[in-house]
Amino acid sequence: MAPKPVSLSHLLLLVLFLGIQLSEQLEFSQSQTLLKVQQLLGYPSALGTLSSTTDFCNIEPTTYLTLVCYEDILTQLHVVGNNDFITPLPQNFSSDTLFATLGTLSSLKVLSLVSLGLWGGLPESIGQLSSLEILNISSNYFNGAIPSQLSLLRNLQSVVLDDNNFNGEIPNWVGSLQGLAVLSMKKNWLSGSIPTSLDALHTLRVLDLSNNQLSGELPHFKNLANLQVLNLENNTFGPRFPSLPTKLVSLVLRNNSFRLGVPSHLSSFYLLQKLDLSLNGFVGPFPPSLLSLPSINYLDVSSNKFTGMLFNNMSCNDDLHFVNLSSNLLKGELPTCLEPKTRVVLYDRNCLSNKGQDQHPSDFCSNEALAVRITPHQEKHKRTTSKAVIVSSMGGVVGGVLLVGVVILVVSRVHKKKVVKIPSKSTLEHAISQEDNEDEVKTTTRSIMEHIIKRVADKHAVKTLTRSIKEHVMSRVNNKRVVRASTRSIIEHVSSANTAKLLTDARYISETMKMGASLPAYRTFALDELKEATNNFDASCFISEGPHGQIYKGVLSDGMHIAIRGLKMRKRHGPQNYMHHVELISKLRHSHLVSALGHAFECNQDDSCVNNVYLIFEFVPNRSLRSFVSESSGEKLSWTQRIAAAIGVVKGIQFLHTGIVPGLYSNNLKITDVLLDNNHNVKISSYNLPLSAENKKTISNGTSSGLKGNVQARIKDVDKNDVYDIGVILLEIILGRPIMFHNEVGTLKDLLQVSIKTDDIARRSIVDPAVHKDCSDESLMTMMEICVRCLSSDPTERPSVEDILWNLQFAVQVQNSWKRDSSDHSYSPAPSSRET
Repeated sequence: MAPKPVSLSHLLLLVLFLGIQLSEQLEFSQSQTLLKVQQLLGYPSALGTLSSTTDFCNIEPTTYLTLVCYEDILTQLHVVGNNDFITPLPQNFSSDTLFATLGTLSSLKVLSLVSLGLWGGLPESIGQLSSLEILNISSNYFNGAIPSQLSLLRNLQSVVLDDNNFNGEIPNWVGSLQGLAVLSMKKNWLSGSIPTSLDALHTLRVLDLSNNQLSGELPHFKNLANLQVLNLENNTFGPRFPSLPTKLVSLVLRNNSFRLGVPSHLSSFYLLQKLDLSLNGFVGPFPPSLLSLPSINYLDVSSNKFTGMLFNNMSCNDDLHFVNLSSNLLKGELPTCLEPKTRVVLYDRNCLSNKGQDQHPSDFCSNEALAVRITPHQEKHKRTTSKAVIVSSMGGVVGGVLLVGVVILVVSRVHKKKVVKIPSKSTLEHAISQEDNEDEVKTTTRSIMEHIIKRVADKHAVKTLTRSIKEHVMSRVNNKRVVRASTRSIIEHVSSANTAKLLTDARYISETMKMGASLPAYRTFALDELKEATNNFDASCFISEGPHGQIYKGVLSDGMHIAIRGLKMRKRHGPQNYMHHVELISKLRHSHLVSALGHAFECNQDDSCVNNVYLIFEFVPNRSLRSFVSESSGEKLSWTQRIAAAIGVVKGIQFLHTGIVPGLYSNNLKITDVLLDNNHNVKISSYNLPLSAENKKTISNGTSSGLKGNVQARIKDVDKNDVYDIGVILLEIILGRPIMFHNEVGTLKDLLQVSIKTDDIARRSIVDPAVHKDCSDESLMTMMEICVRCLSSDPTERPSVEDILWNLQFAVQVQNSWKRDSSDHSYSPAPSSRET
């Protein structure tokens, strides 16, 4: 007899019954676990509710106990003790038994056991909590080494082991916890150095290792791009200042063994709110720019050996509420911005003229500063840095000797009264004249120096500048660095790096698209529409022809002016093969780019292959940035306007790098590509359009065949190519003369490097005469320093785009402050009756 078939309703009832049974068993298992935990902790009264109900998922949270469930499954357990939670642990308490019991809660994601008096080693059974994401066992008495079983918990996002008795070294496997955002081990007895594997924790936001016995040099933290809080207080790290990411919000290095100087780029940490460098042995000048960091509100540099002068007109951040400058070697006068009573300001045991707090006599700081010696390690470091910075594209010995000879010749020709001679070749010039292909370099260098020196009316400034240049060049000669470079026209320079193939899987950042929200929507244009706008591409509408095709000006039927870039396709493909690149171009819309408005295809009638692609952009009617800063005729931008224009350029490049992921790089940026509209707003008109780059290669359906040879090698530092181009633009903005050849860049960069170290008069003598009286010294110095860094021959030493942007914004800030102060000094109203 055949078995009777089971109906669907019976199956459903069976599944429901088994599900209820399983759920009840699961709840019973979890209840038993919690009751066992209550027993192991000695039945504290704060956990009494666990005995009075089986519906633990609905227990009201208290200060001591919080349970969180998801679909009746326990996912979070928080048990927190304090002074009222004083039930002693049983004498037979075992941490191994406790964590073995907790290990049965297989779905537990958050475990907090805080201030419970737990003792013993952290047992291996903790590795059973495979779902754990947050672990907090702070303020207990755990001891011994941190167990390797923690490395098995691959979902960990937060580990807090504070205020225990852990000892030994920080294990190297910590770097394998790739999702870790918080790592806090403060107030333990950890020793040794920080493992270099921490550099792999790219998601890390908080690192607190304070109050341990850690020591040694710190590893590089620059790769920790998301790090916001770093606290290393009360250890013996040092002597070198650590390499840090620039987006830190809180940095505490208090009471360590740092003995060298503070790097200048610390002034670019634009998000930094708290900085504590106290109780170390830092030497060198105190950076006053730390007082005016955009976000700073707490600054403590006390008990170091910082030197330098403070002035009453220095600027401060209005939010700065605590400043401690005490026990250093500072001279001068406390900045007036630190005087409001709402701030806590400590400055005793310096050599300041202010009498409000105890000060040493001025000689004390001078003598102590002389006694502060640079260690041999630091001297070696300084020599290395100078070798990296002092680089000219003319190259080592040849360029150095040439520059000395040219400077001497130019100065003597321009500044000898009524005596004009054709100088004979000096011995040094004769030595280098035997070198091949140097004539063009020599002529270029001489013309550059003549152009600059002719501007300098002050003879003392000429002497100072000449002496500094000679010293600078001789240091290059001594370094014996020989770098050969040919003279090339910047206009002809085209980047060989093609990044279009890297964008196949790019994800767009929608927030940045809002920057182009004022533009009309991107659309497909009809070819007839473009012909009508340009009178059938008449010669009268032709603007120019460049590496990205011919450009025409047109007027649409609604009166809108447009620029049309025509690209003749070398390969025969249908429109669908180009759509990936067109979609990418449609996203490039920003207030500092000449943004895309649409496209049109011109196809072959026989096979529908694309012959020409037309890209339609907004039209910017005004002139290039060069015409506003370095051409002899027309309107000249003020110093403040020039910095604002530079900021616009950097913001445009920042968008190209980050507005799409991974970004458009190697944009071959030139100052002639930077346009200014009628309101002096910057628009970058030429950048690395993917379709233009792809036209040189075979178009595919968005797949990448990879980059080969030298192109692939350049990808590593491809973002720094644009940084170099920004440096060239800054150079022209500062000097106010057209820069046409690459050899000029090296010469002028050296000149800027030298002038930074001279006095104010000599420094201003090389600046564009149209603005050299209108810029504050600090603003000018900031511009010069970031320009020199951008032009470093080593791409890894060039600043990030964010670093450049911060420095330019800082230059604007100090310039505006200087203008306000100048205005106040020029007009001082009589005191009112209330003031008298």
